[in-house]
Amino acid sequence: MHRILTLVVCAVLLAIPALAGQTIRILPRTYDVNVDGNTELTIKRMPEGAVFLLTVNKGQDVSFYDIQWFKDGQPIQGATGQELTYPIATADMNGTYSVEMASPCARVMSKPMQVIVENRSFQVNTEIGGPSDGVTGHVQETTTSNFELKECQPNPVTDRATITFVSQATSEVTLKVVDLNGNVIATLVNDVLPAGSHSVQFNTSEHNMNSSLYYYVLSAPGFTDTKPLMLVK
Repeated sequence: MHRILTLVVCAVLLAIPALAGQTIRILPRTYDVNVDGNTELTIKRMPEGAVFLLTVNKGQDVSFYDIQWFKDGQPIQGATGQELTYPIATADMNGTYSVEMASPCARVMSKPMQVIVENRSFQVNTEIGGPSDGVTGHVQETTTSNFELKECQPNPVTDRATITFVSQATSEVTLKVVDLNGNVIATLVNDVLPAGSHSVQFNTSEHNMNSSLYYYVLSAPGFTDTKPLMLVK
């Protein structure tokens, strides 16, 4: 889901007097329509009480376009900006979201994205069926080869780190950050997650962590992997 969709600005034909009998064709520029800067993002699990935020074409200038956000197929009144944001995420915001971008020449709707607001400490973003992870979304028997824990980014960490792991099967998964003595600093994930690529952003400043070496540990039935996280303040 959430594959790249393209919005095309009209091609323009110019006749220039100095070039009598010749026409110059300006090729159209294409635009991707995606939510939160990721074309494959399909499930967003948000902590209840945190800020609710979705962004279309993050980091790009979209002032040329008319924008309309939708929830469960219905337009959201007044939601016509690049960001869809609410100060507090609540359970009644659960649903399927999409966004439409329109120019004078085209009107394109993004692929739908499921938002789940629940009692959790950290937001988990899940991509299903992305071309880079080889995940098909089918449930398989859980084996050690069905999981991959990736290097956190950045590392060393000064403030925030993004930890990503890939699962090839639906499974119960935990992801924890521990210190050198094995004490749990934070439990980032404790869920049954579908097959896909999952990412969690970890803010070290919220956990009174000092400059030191830490580890993040991914556990699933029959699988455990550990990688270092160096915090430098």
